[in-house]
Amino acid sequence: MNASVIRLGTRGSMLALVQAEEVETAIAAHFPEVRVDIIKIKTSGDVKVDRPLCDIGGKGLFIKEIEEALLADKIDIAVHSAKDVPGFYSENLDMPCVLKRRSPMDVFISVKYKSLSTLPVGAKICTSSIRRKVQLLAFRPDLEITPMRGNVDTRIAKVQAGECDGIVLAEAGVERISARVAITEILHTDVMLGAVGQGAICVQCRKSDEEIGHMLAKLNDHKSFMAVLAERSFMKAVNGSCHTPLAAMAKYVDNDLMSMKCMLARDSRAMVFAERTFPEIDAEKVGFEMGMMLKDELQLRDI
Repeated sequence: MNASVIRLGTRGSMLALVQAEEVETAIAAHFPEVRVDIIKIKTSGDVKVDRPLCDIGGKGLFIKEIEEALLADKIDIAVHSAKDVPGFYSENLDMPCVLKRRSPMDVFISVKYKSLSTLPVGAKICTSSIRRKVQLLAFRPDLEITPMRGNVDTRIAKVQAGECDGIVLAEAGVERISARVAITEILHTDVMLGAVGQGAICVQCRKSDEEIGHMLAKLNDHKSFMAVLAERSFMKAVNGSCHTPLAAMAKYVDNDLMSMKCMLARDSRAMVFAERTFPEIDAEKVGFEMGMMLKDELQLRDI
């Protein structure tokens, strides 16, 4: 590595570039002598937009080529939306940095309707997320859920063009591309619990690159890192994939005390929830325990 230049790999979408620039700004604040070169990498998830992600390999397709570039020493760091990172990735990579997290909430966006509650019977809502689909149908079994993929700005444009009655997106993503004015309703967690890592930007590097690892550790936001750690531990316990309807939201309730609410489902009629409060030192352990508990609880329903 040339210590004066860091090659940052990212997807090329509007949101991804905004996130890459957030990392670039953080590096400049801590290491003003370092120049960041942003390298756009087209991922399989960006190319194959005509089919649901689960049919072509899952959400890991949004980071696959970026991780490959990192392992091949074509870039020095990789910037991802934390919710796009699968529970398990290459043992040669590390994720020592999570920037200060923005909202982990989901939002409803509609041109004609003020809220999910005011939608007419049989309204058409577009989302390709199985997590959002089961929670929407649990709240409103009458809704018609239709797949829609594409970048955040593309999906907002589609609903504004009248392709459906509404969509559900991550509040942080909408906010990051300066489209907050489009938000119709911020969804309560009792209706829509967010994805693991939602709202957080994470940065990967090679485990062997100690210099970069130390730099990234200085950019890390401790509380955001611990919240994402707890949520990812839950996801690992249930062996969650894009076929698994799961959600988790961890937050601090005191300086070193956290709480986390989790959801695991088979479908909209078989959903289990858990909520616990714990010391931050136990974040990883408790996240895993909650995952195993919900997995067992869901299996008991089949007996």
